[in-house]
Amino acid sequence: MFRETIRGKSKGSTTGMDTMNTAPTEDHSPSCRDLVGLLAQTDRRAAYAALALGATSVTEVAELTKLRPPAAAAALQKLTDGRIAAFDSEKRTYTLLDDTFRLAVQAEIRVYGRGSGDGAGSYFRRGRLTFIPGKAEVRSRVLAVVKDSFEPGVTYSEAKVNAICGEWFDDWVSLRRALVDEGLLRRNESGTTYERV
Repeated sequence: MFRETIRGKSKGSTTGMDTMNTAPTEDHSPSCRDLVGLLAQTDRRAAYAALALGATSVTEVAELTKLRPPAAAAALQKLTDGRIAAFDSEKRTYTLLDDTFRLAVQAEIRVYGRGSGDGAGSYFRRGRLTFIPGKAEVRSRVLAVVKDSFEPGVTYSEAKVNAICGEWFDDWVSLRRALVDEGLLRRNESGTTYERV
């Protein structure tokens, strides 16, 4: 029987982002590739299965998997670091995070498409943009992925745009400028607010 799972922290909180050049948060969901890598090791797969079957502690995982407690603890730590599981420090218990795989698949589809992809996916890693391509056709597709982070009809302050762009790319100023140059974001005349086009 599956234990009730808990929801993970929401991606990209921008609380306190009230200055134009404040660095964005570094809270990013794992990709499908990351999840496959995490579960490629036998002990971690066994620990994951034990949690799915209702184990909540190192001792219970060790008993179910026949792993030695240090190996069970190490596997659980990796699952927690990879955001597949969460650890409650007060109760000293582990639970699976229910949205991790769904969000990873959604991000994969958004970047690569449902088929063979459109060339944009190679510019993303762990849900982050690694490079703004120079080739116009690919650049347009890459920036269209980022554009989806902005809601139509919503007015954004420059600080908020910086925060959202910073979730995608370290040089959020260049990314913001690229979105404006590409005609995906519209800046007002005073340069203080932005809207998705």
